[in-house]
Amino acid sequence: MSSLLLSAAMTICFVAGKSGGHLLPCITQATRIQQANPTAQIYIFSSGSPLDHKIVGNHQQIHHVTPTSLDNPPYGKPWLLPWFACKTAWYFIKTMYKLWHIKSAKMISFGGFVAIPTCLAAKMLGIPFEIYELNVEPGKATVFLSKFTDTIHTCFASTQNYFPHKKCVHFDYPIRFTPQDLIFEKQQLLSKYQLEPSRITVLILGGSQGSILLNEVFKEMIEEYQSIARKVQVIHQTGTSDPFDYAAFYQKHHVPAHVFGYCEKLQDFYNLADLIICRAGAGTLFEIKFFNKECVTIPHETANTNHQIKNVLELQAENPEQFRVIKQSEFTPEALHEFF
Repeated sequence: MSSLLLSAAMTICFVAGKSGGHLLPCITQATRIQQANPTAQIYIFSSGSPLDHKIVGNHQQIHHVTPTSLDNPPYGKPWLLPWFACKTAWYFIKTMYKLWHIKSAKMISFGGFVAIPTCLAAKMLGIPFEIYELNVEPGKATVFLSKFTDTIHTCFASTQNYFPHKKCVHFDYPIRFTPQDLIFEKQQLLSKYQLEPSRITVLILGGSQGSILLNEVFKEMIEEYQSIARKVQVIHQTGTSDPFDYAAFYQKHHVPAHVFGYCEKLQDFYNLADLIICRAGAGTLFEIKFFNKECVTIPHETANTNHQIKNVLELQAENPEQFRVIKQSEFTPEALHEFF
C-alpha cells in the first residue's frame, strides 16, 4: 500500500498460506499497519497448517487469526474433488459470515489457494481486495484473482509482463528485519553458537520447510572433500521432515555446527554467514540482499512451476556477484565444491 495510515477504527483483513513464504511477509505488513495505527483491527486468514500455527504463534501482536483446514486442490486425484469442493464451499460461507460480522473495510491477499475463496467472499460482500504478488511469476491464486481487480502490487519489475491489461504498482518486499538487525558483535555471536573465528561460516537455508536435497548434497560434499570439512563451519536449517541426525554427522566429521529445524529469528545467522546455500524463494532472496551476503542458490523446480528460477535470475541481473545459481538437475557435491 502507498500508505500505512488508516482511519482510526478501520478493520483490515489479510490472507496468506500455505507456507512461510506467503505468511511471513503477510504478517510483516500487517504488523507495520498495526504499529502505525494502534486502534485498527487486524485479522489474518491462514491455511491453519502446523507451520502456519507456529509462525502466527511467534507474533503475539497478531490477535485475530482465522485458520482453516482447507487444503490445496487435489491435483491428479479427481476422486477427491467432490469432498474438496464441499470443504471449499463451506469455508466460503463461513468466511462471508465472518467478514460481514467484523465489518471489514479491506482484504489484502499475499497468495496461496486459501486466498481465492477468502477474496471472493470479500468481493460478494462489496469489500475491496488487493493482491500482493511476491514472485516474478505469479501464482495460480494471483492469476485467478486478478480477473476481479484492476490493480496488482508487485515487487519484481518483470511481473507486470504477466498482466498486460492490469495496473501493476511496485512495492518493496516486506522484509521482517530492521537496520538494527545489521548491528552485531561477531565474536559474541561466534561464542554464542560455539563457532570458530578461523573457519568459513556456511549458512544452509532450505526455506520454512527445509530442503532434503540441499541437506543431502552438502552432507555428501563434506564426506567426499575432507579439505572442505577442515575449513568450514555450518549453520544448518534442516527443516522438520528430514529425520537424519545432522548434528551427530557434523560432530563425527569435526565440523563446528549449529543445527535447527525451523527458526524465524535468523538475523544472527545472516550476520555470521560468509556464504549462504539456499533455495530461491522471494523472501530468502530479498533477505540475503538486505544483509548483503553472497549466496549459491538452487531454485526449486517441479513439473508445474519454475518461478524460483525467475526470481533469482532477475536479482542476479542486478547483483551478479551476490547471487549465483546452480540448476537443481546439476546440483551435485562436485558442483557445490567449486564455490569453496
